Amino acid sequence: MFELKHPRNKIYDERFLDKCDPKITAFYHEYCVRKLGRTMPGRKDFDPLDLKRFLSGIILVEKDRKTGELFYRLVGTEAVEIRKKDPTGKRVKEHFYGDSWEEVEENYRYVCECKSFIYDHTVDGDRIGKFFHEEILFLPLSDDDDFVNIILLYSVKSLNSSE
Repeated sequence: MFELKHPRNKIYDERFLDKCDPKITAFYHEYCVRKLGRTMPGRKDFDPLDLKRFLSGIILVEKDRKTGELFYRLVGTEAVEIRKKDPTGKRVKEHFYGDSWEEVEENYRYVCECKSFIYDHTVDGDRIGKFFHEEILFLPLSDDDDFVNIILLYSVKSLNSSE
């Protein structure tokens, strides 16, 4: 059984659907439709044209089968904006966005080992006195319905002025 060391702001079952942004709900339903009776869909089950309304919030992270290393393969414009740089093609460990590598890595490990999703949400401040709320859904993809070779992330961010 997977032991969580950083459970803060994370939901590991469908209870997240009661509190998440409607775009997250819609994306999750798109994901579930593509399972086709399997534990998880594969990357080939997603046509970018069908996901056009979600593309800016999508991140694809590839897990190397031999080394287990994680690499950004596609990073949507909203994630690039939050990071203020584009990490596409780079190692996640060196270019992650989060409080600590241990917490970020735990999200990816959970998705890969449990072959299940995580809903995570945070509130962060930026440099000009505004705060944003970000919701991220981590979803497993597999070519063989066994090894998670892609972690599909969908994030939604809302910006609020600080008080």
